[in-house]
Amino acid sequence: MRGAQWKRVPWVFLSCLCSCLLWPTVLGVSLFPYGPRVGDREFVKRTVDFTSPLFKPQIGFPLGSSLRDYLYFTDNGQIIFPESEYQIFSYPNPPARGFTGSDSVALVAPFWDDADFSSGQGTIFYQEYETLYDEHNQLLWQVESWIKKFTYTWSYKARWTLKVTWVNAPAYPARWTFGTNTYQVILSTDGSRSYALFLYQSGGMQWDVTQRPGNPVLMGFSSGDGHFENSPLTSQPMWQKYLPDQFLNSNSGLRGLQVYSLHREERPNYRLRCLQWLKRQPQWPTWGWNQIACPCSWQQGLWDLRFQPISMGWWGLGSKQLCSFSSWRGGVCCSYGPWGELLQGWRVHAPWQFDQELEPQSWCCRWNDQPSFCALYQQRQPRIGCAGYRPPRPAWMFGDPHITTLDGASFTFNGLGDFQLVRAWDGNSSFLLQGRTAQTGSAQATNFIAFAAKYDTSRLSPITVRWLLEPNDTIHVQVNNQTVTFETNREDPEGLEIFNTTGIIMTRNGSLVSATFDGTVTISVTALANILHTSCSLPEEYRNRTEGLLGVWNDNPDDDFRMPNGSTIPSNSTEETLFQYGMTWEINDTRLLGKRDDHLPSNFTPIFLSQLQKKTSDKELVTECNGDKQCIYDSLATQNTGIGLSTKMLFRRHQQMNATLNKYPPSIDGQRVLEAYVGQTKRIQYTSHSAKVTFTLKNNGTDFRLFENGTLLWTPKSLEPFALEILARNVEDNLSSVLQPKTVVCACREESQCLYNQTSWVGNSTLEVAGCKCDRNTFGHYCELSKDLCEESCFRSVQCIPGKGCEACPPNLTGDGRHCSAQETSPLCQNQSCPVNYCYNRGHCSISQALGCRPACTCPPAFTDTRCIVAGNNFTPTVRQELPLRVIQLWLSEEENASATDVNASVAYRLRNLRVRAFLRNRLVAPSESGTALASGGLLRRWKVISEFQYLPWGPVIDFLNTELLDAVLEAFLPQSSWRRWSRSEGPRTNVNFHPISREDVDSLLALNVSTLKNYFICSGYKDYHLVYSPQSGLTCVSPCSEGYCEHGGQCQHWPQGPRCTCVPFSIYTPWGERCEHLGMKLGAFFGILFGALGFLLLLGAVVFVVLHFWCYRGNHYSYPLDSES
Repeated sequence: MRGAQWKRVPWVFLSCLCSCLLWPTVLGVSLFPYGPRVGDREFVKRTVDFTSPLFKPQIGFPLGSSLRDYLYFTDNGQIIFPESEYQIFSYPNPPARGFTGSDSVALVAPFWDDADFSSGQGTIFYQEYETLYDEHNQLLWQVESWIKKFTYTWSYKARWTLKVTWVNAPAYPARWTFGTNTYQVILSTDGSRSYALFLYQSGGMQWDVTQRPGNPVLMGFSSGDGHFENSPLTSQPMWQKYLPDQFLNSNSGLRGLQVYSLHREERPNYRLRCLQWLKRQPQWPTWGWNQIACPCSWQQGLWDLRFQPISMGWWGLGSKQLCSFSSWRGGVCCSYGPWGELLQGWRVHAPWQFDQELEPQSWCCRWNDQPSFCALYQQRQPRIGCAGYRPPRPAWMFGDPHITTLDGASFTFNGLGDFQLVRAWDGNSSFLLQGRTAQTGSAQATNFIAFAAKYDTSRLSPITVRWLLEPNDTIHVQVNNQTVTFETNREDPEGLEIFNTTGIIMTRNGSLVSATFDGTVTISVTALANILHTSCSLPEEYRNRTEGLLGVWNDNPDDDFRMPNGSTIPSNSTEETLFQYGMTWEINDTRLLGKRDDHLPSNFTPIFLSQLQKKTSDKELVTECNGDKQCIYDSLATQNTGIGLSTKMLFRRHQQMNATLNKYPPSIDGQRVLEAYVGQTKRIQYTSHSAKVTFTLKNNGTDFRLFENGTLLWTPKSLEPFALEILARNVEDNLSSVLQPKTVVCACREESQCLYNQTSWVGNSTLEVAGCKCDRNTFGHYCELSKDLCEESCFRSVQCIPGKGCEACPPNLTGDGRHCSAQETSPLCQNQSCPVNYCYNRGHCSISQALGCRPACTCPPAFTDTRCIVAGNNFTPTVRQELPLRVIQLWLSEEENASATDVNASVAYRLRNLRVRAFLRNRLVAPSESGTALASGGLLRRWKVISEFQYLPWGPVIDFLNTELLDAVLEAFLPQSSWRRWSRSEGPRTNVNFHPISREDVDSLLALNVSTLKNYFICSGYKDYHLVYSPQSGLTCVSPCSEGYCEHGGQCQHWPQGPRCTCVPFSIYTPWGERCEHLGMKLGAFFGILFGALGFLLLLGAVVFVVLHFWCYRGNHYSYPLDSES
């Protein structure tokens, strides 16, 4: 090792010398404190590559034009921002070209180069700082001051910061490289802007540039959506790139500091605003929130005078609003749809400040892409429904006073004077209403000419209101003894005039003047036929706490005629008795009503109905009353049919008001949360307690079908934005209610991967998409992408084969193709060197200790021997000339008014993530001349897109582009593949929702067949290599040796002149010829066979002779005696 260290001395000396000569003496920057003593956590794995756990800032991290949700750091000096939490790679090799606007991976690189912590040396410390609520931290104060100073940002407050420190990081391979690096990165954001500080320890950047054979180190950042910046060192000589600690920052005057602005432009961060607003709110809603409810329908709310129609500008577009305010229980606003159905209600703290009140809801819900923020908002501000709504209890007085009490008892009272109509009280407030009557012309009857009310509460100063009748049916109104001047509400289509002051809201519409006291009590006064008519509505809090002419409110009309002394007369008492009862409520105190202008007779007795009915001559006056007693009385008493008909009309109107206030829309019973998997049908049944109810969808969608009986079928085919709203309508009274279920769709590759409790919104709709839990082999938002060994780039000039991985390292390097380095030189072989031209054909020579310090060659893939002379292996061809591109044309439709930049980015994102990645660029993105108007009011636009793909010789690229590309594009533009979660912000988007396309929308403009493609590739190497194509492997340079070039078992070797066969004899044969195609027989074997055959024939003849001889001898011996006898 001593030799290796001394060998490195010239490089170290040269670096120091150049540093001293080229840079003046300037202090280097100090790293921020790190390590366990300052609370840092340590994270290191003793492997060649590793990644940290994911960081998930609550407020996100602005990078380029988007808001990133995840980030992690690697051992290789990067902080990476993946698009999904399963897209985790270490990317050890920086691109040779540096950062460009087309980078597909978003990352910040303080020192991107291949590191190796596997030897046990070096470590990494990190700490995360969250300061959402102005917490003080000394380190962050220093970070903020540097950012302000070096980026000229004078109002910066860090809300989330990450500090990562690489300490003594070794280069790959750690076993035989020398020197380590120590550096630090600070990422900081205020939610709208983000910055990076790169700090390099002075003298701590010690990697040996002579040992870095791959792409040089890369510093800077790329947002993945076109925003990037390379370090100023990128254009410097290679040795300077590896000494960033000596780089002088001209802005700061410090060595070893680089500062970057990571955001493209400043944008509001609604997550941060929501969280800060939530921090200021009490943990639970304040007292009284559950006592607020909305009218269940618009029709019901219009008669409830506690609620006033309100215009909310753009926020309330498409809906109508009613609001009510109370000093002690707060306010409530209610939104209604076109059929009068209640959409939602929400609390408000201050009247007429709708923008301030609704902003938090917009921050947390409307403008936020994370439903979890909206859930937190609704914990603090629960939605207001109508479940607890109780209509006010009305009482009214009209005509020659006909009175209906709070419990509904009716009587006629023609007393003359000032009277207490009602006094009510509870623990928070009290209310007093008085009325003044005068004689109706010359008739023996009276009518109201003035009303006065007083409202007292501990939270407000006392409020008094007077209604005074003036000529021509006009009403003079005073509040706290001051004449009221009404202002026209220009936003109200009916021209309603309004007066608003603390604790009271008054409206005037012609001769009708209404007042709402603190959102609880409402008084409505009408001037008609020179008579004041009034209605009074009290809230539930006053039940069992009332007295006066309007009775005792306890739902029992029999005790309504209770006198001040506590005694009660029967409800069926005579008119005379009821007159005497009413006079007991006469008052002498004129402080509230004021002094009278007229003189009252001392003894006034009205005429009663029984007396009037005895006069038969006046029957023509009452023919139009149709038996209505109040109309008959007023017509006969005043001898004026018009007054009687006015009384009848007012009576019918108040009956209608009472009926509407107590009529409720149909209920909707059924599931409030719907979960479904793409392509599967979900069936849900909804019912209502009301009869004659029909169910419909407010918005038509292709994925939903609702039958009139409440059966809902949901088959999610796409992730198009949609708001499911189920409308139930009563066909008899036309009252409607709506249900807005939470809809969650899962588009994961497998249903088992669905996480329905981790959702995000689709566009600006209420549709939510479930998160996905990918397995080890998949990634992407929906686990739709399979992990490929080629996802991470290989070492410089090393090709990656899809499905197989990186090829071998370049000839002069060793490694696995992704990590390559110069070969190790053993100290035992320091004095040995390779002979000149020892290795042929670009082979690399090194001294191998394993071979006893003898030279060894690392050969290109084609060669099979140890000296790189004999070829025969297959290899990937090289491009002879520039390849034509595969070109297709798409016709796409969308209705989001997307820009050409958004369409380009969205199409590129989908085509870049096809099964085989060969997409190059979109050559043309152009809209059609005119769009098509939709029934919804939107505009359907068509886009012409010409996309280019790059032919590559290896893997299934050629087969895919020629046979599968068009079908793959159709699949990529299926709706379930079209949505990608994106922050609700401006800038290039990749989540434009296109309409599904058909085969007619995809045209092939240019494709090359295999025979044509072969003309563009060459097997640069030995003679007679030729191209062979297979769908899975692509084009390969194949030697004849691997195709049986030599026959009869000949051994093939591919020499520079071409393949050569070495014929190997076998059996009795000797192959011969250029390819061993001929067979010859060995001479010795020939004679051996010949003589052997002759010997065999001779032996066979001898055996035959002996057998025949023996046979013949035996025959002669047995025949001899026969001859002698004869």
